[in-house]
Amino acid sequence: MKENNEPEMPENCNAPEPVLHKPNVMSPIWLLPIVAILLGLYLMYQSIAQAGIEFRIHFSNANGIVEGKTLIKYQGLVVGKVKKIALDDDLKSVYVTAEVDSKAEPILRENTQFWLVAPKASIAGISGLDALVTGNYIDLAPGDGEYSIEFDAVQTAPNNLPDDQGLIVRLTADKLASVRPGSEIFYKKIPVGQVHSFKLDKETDNILIEAVINQQYSYLVKDNSRFWNASGINAEFGFDGVKIETESLTAIISGALAFDSPADGIQVQDNQAYTLYSSISDAERAVQIEFNLSNSNDIKIGNNIYLNGQQVGEVTHVITQSIEPDTQQTTAKAFADVDPDVVELLRTGTQFWVEKATLSVSETKNVANLVTGNYILFTPGQGEPQTTFDLVSNVDDLIPHQQIAISANDANGLAVGNKIYYKNYPVGHISRVTFNTKTNRIDLNVNIYQDYAHLLKRSTRFINISGVSVDASVSGLNIKSSPIAALISGGIELVNDKVFKSKSRHQQYQLYPSLALAKLGSNAFKTNKTITLLSKPSHVIANGAPVYYRKLAVGSVADFRLAADNEHIIITLDIFSQYAHLINSNSVFWDVSGIDISGSLSNLKVRTESLLTIAAGGINFDNIKPVNNNKVSLAKSKASHYKLFRSFAAATDNRPTVTLTFTSGTDIHVGTEIKHKGIKVGEISAIKLKVAQGYIEATAKLETDYAEYFVQQGSQYWLERIEVGLDGIKNANTLLSGAYINVTKGQGNKVNRFKVLNGAPEIAAENVGLSVTVISQRLMGLTAGTPVYFRQLEVGSVTHSELSPQSDTVLITLNIEPKFQHLVRNNSQFWAVSGFNVDIGLTGATLKAESLKTILAGGIAFATPQSSSHSTNSSQLAAPFTQFNLAQEVNPDWLKWNTKIDKPAK
Repeated sequence: MKENNEPEMPENCNAPEPVLHKPNVMSPIWLLPIVAILLGLYLMYQSIAQAGIEFRIHFSNANGIVEGKTLIKYQGLVVGKVKKIALDDDLKSVYVTAEVDSKAEPILRENTQFWLVAPKASIAGISGLDALVTGNYIDLAPGDGEYSIEFDAVQTAPNNLPDDQGLIVRLTADKLASVRPGSEIFYKKIPVGQVHSFKLDKETDNILIEAVINQQYSYLVKDNSRFWNASGINAEFGFDGVKIETESLTAIISGALAFDSPADGIQVQDNQAYTLYSSISDAERAVQIEFNLSNSNDIKIGNNIYLNGQQVGEVTHVITQSIEPDTQQTTAKAFADVDPDVVELLRTGTQFWVEKATLSVSETKNVANLVTGNYILFTPGQGEPQTTFDLVSNVDDLIPHQQIAISANDANGLAVGNKIYYKNYPVGHISRVTFNTKTNRIDLNVNIYQDYAHLLKRSTRFINISGVSVDASVSGLNIKSSPIAALISGGIELVNDKVFKSKSRHQQYQLYPSLALAKLGSNAFKTNKTITLLSKPSHVIANGAPVYYRKLAVGSVADFRLAADNEHIIITLDIFSQYAHLINSNSVFWDVSGIDISGSLSNLKVRTESLLTIAAGGINFDNIKPVNNNKVSLAKSKASHYKLFRSFAAATDNRPTVTLTFTSGTDIHVGTEIKHKGIKVGEISAIKLKVAQGYIEATAKLETDYAEYFVQQGSQYWLERIEVGLDGIKNANTLLSGAYINVTKGQGNKVNRFKVLNGAPEIAAENVGLSVTVISQRLMGLTAGTPVYFRQLEVGSVTHSELSPQSDTVLITLNIEPKFQHLVRNNSQFWAVSGFNVDIGLTGATLKAESLKTILAGGIAFATPQSSSHSTNSSQLAAPFTQFNLAQEVNPDWLKWNTKIDKPAK
């Protein structure tokens, strides 16, 4: 047995002997919480170290600011975000609570400025464009001072000077115009600086402007530099066009300044003070030059002068007329201010010309001038310095040429620049067009190019070929056209022909209207003969209407005007000089204007002279022995005029006349026929309204063979026209032929004035029947012609009606036909039967009327009672013009009278 009670091992056991280890003090499982603790401590540190700083910004409103979304940026970097928006205590503005990164803590100083950036579009451009993508945000400009977390926002971004400030200049102006902070400053069209700020000087009431010239251009500013306002658009409007001047597009939108610097100036330091002039003209930097004008209408004040596309001056003054002391000739001058930089180019040989707008089918040039006005171009010269130059109206005037003068009657279709053609080829142009007050003609200065000067001869003649010559008539249409340029804009043709006579050495060239007149030579310019005609306003004559002699056009209508009596027209004729001898004391003139339509629908006559007279009118004349007075004079006037007759027939008409008067002009007109028993015996030749007298007066021509019968006392004239009544249609033939005047012959002394009745005359009452008068309280629609009935038989009619002398009743005169006049007795009863009566009862309705005619036109009925034995006068025949009372309606008893009335023996 072993010691220590150790177990005994078998002798044959090979197991390893166990090794005893000491257990670990800490288990690895404790590492996990330790790491978690360390991580939490780190995150806590990070949270504390990177926590934002809260501060408040005071805004006038919260438009465009959103909680949790609106960012705070500095130089494009996000440094914070809006957390909360709340109203302030007075409820008039808001406080925005924002948080910025702790690293941005240095920006939270008292003078730091915050503002809201939002997209904004204006005529000056678009600002805050990045906000269109990212949304509105708050921008800031760091300031100095103590640490602060309370700020007031500003409305717009502050204008701070850049680090490289450049040269600072201070300008004084009376008004700011369109200059704003950021407006550019130009030197010779190059931007060299910007306006920084401005303010109002309380003491001087001037505008103080601070500007910065970029460092690289600071040397351009001298002590004698002058600044002027080049802002916006300088525009001048007038009938000659619109002048627009600007430095650049930027200057148009946001304003701009410009300056110059003379070479002899001294460079300046910061804060140099200058006056800001309102324009370059006020700055008095230009050099004045003078122009002699060939045409004063080409140039107006404000027109620009250009060199190589750059404006170098402008016209400041124009004198349209001045008299040269040496030559006493009238000239036109202009003065212009030009840039000092181009003065060296203004020398002998410098050529100036006017660029004008040309807009036509043949040529389009300088269309912009229609808006901006004409401008001046020039080419530099090589001679001595010069300040006075000739300004020509057309660049073609600078081509070597020979100048000649042409005299014209008028400037029809001609203007400066129009071409001179020889065989349709341009050989020159018009350089000047003026009106000569001494000769009352148009003077043309024409430049014939030197290469074609040999075409000028003493027999050369010039013809106006402006436009298209059209000769239209019924026989055909003749059109003569010139070259297309002359067709559109006008021109002159140079013609050499052996048949032309040579002019004298000092005789001026003439401008002829046509080749035919050119062949006449000086005879084409002889003075035409002027005569005057006196006519009625009814004639249709226009200015330019032709005057004919036996179908030959010998002149035209030059003018027409109202005569002193306000009733006649004085027409002035211009008779061509070659036909002036045709006018003499026997000349008779008549109207051939338009279309002469006479007669009626049953006998229509149409007459016209020519197509031209239909459109414009015309006058014809001939020399015949006048049958009427062919010359007349107005009252209180010694001047004698030829009379213009209505037609050739009127001019040669010697029929006797008679004067007719009408109460109304209805249905009468010149040409209304006068008939006797259906045969025409005359017609109305003239009509005149007598306003003061209240009637119409007409002159009638009677046929010579019948006139003696109808100009005697007892002749009666009346108007016959269509009459439609219930009893039929009268004078139906006048529907086609028109109304006419009927006449009966007389037997008394000769008279020449008659009154025309509106209807056929009434024969004396004692010869046509019995006339009686009925008295009524009112007329009841009874008119002349209303029938009178006896037992529903028409026995007479109403002839006329009138008020009684006291105007308390109406007196109606009736005419009873001769064969029925015995029915009217002293005791006869008269009543009105106008319309119809309706009796309505339980058994029905009864319609009572004398006849259909009385329903429509009314009437009067009468009945005669039986004679009583005690009254001897009651049954006697009624005497003419006996008066009866007219009952308003019939007494039923009157209808029961069956009186027997015998017709008296003859």
